[in-house]
Amino acid sequence: MEVTGCSCTVDEHMSCAGRVPIFSSLNKDELRQVVSLIVQRRYEKDSLVISEGSVPQNFIVVSRGKIKVYGYSQDGKEQIMYILTNGDFFGARNLIHDRKADFNAQAMEDTVVCMIQRQKFQELLLKFPSISIKIMDVLCDRLEKMESMFRKISPKDVDSRVNMMLLELSQKYGRKQDNGTLIELPMSREEMANYIGVARETVSRKITLLKDEGIIEIMGNRKILIVNEEALESSI
Repeated sequence: MEVTGCSCTVDEHMSCAGRVPIFSSLNKDELRQVVSLIVQRRYEKDSLVISEGSVPQNFIVVSRGKIKVYGYSQDGKEQIMYILTNGDFFGARNLIHDRKADFNAQAMEDTVVCMIQRQKFQELLLKFPSISIKIMDVLCDRLEKMESMFRKISPKDVDSRVNMMLLELSQKYGRKQDNGTLIELPMSREEMANYIGVARETVSRKITLLKDEGIIEIMGNRKILIVNEEALESSI
């Protein structure tokens, strides 16, 4: 699969960095310092951005496209950890130390990413301590939200897992309409099941149940309309 560089403008780099939550609190001058480090790469569909066992050196932001981050369970089944789209990032720990990746990151479609190399980023943080403090604050907030989510969902509570996934997909990919929120699903039923760690049949059964209850409507193989978002939230 082809992986190429990207000849992009400063404005494009600013737009890329500006969408990243951990950079959201930086002022324009600080953001320009970060942008000066960005290199963009294009990945064709199905290309590996990171392979398990490699030692990643870059912080990565999705500028355009989608990436799935996944590993394998003990029985060899694919387990999707994240589906990343525009503005999402991964590899924050790569900015701190060397560690072999215990996951794969693969482009789900033709994708453009912004990369920041670790050594250059560390030099920037030493030069501008205010940037370090702001980024740490946002990362801590992100960790607290993740911990809160895990506390809410029991490992055995399949209904909550499916509902949380639909709400997450609604937030990332949903388009508000008069009769609800239309989601163009970035994943197949199998990938959705791998994402939340249940059987494909379980996901299909739960989605059918939500449809029968009038909470969602199935608009096609890859489209779901959430009619009653409050009902999804109340059951978590």
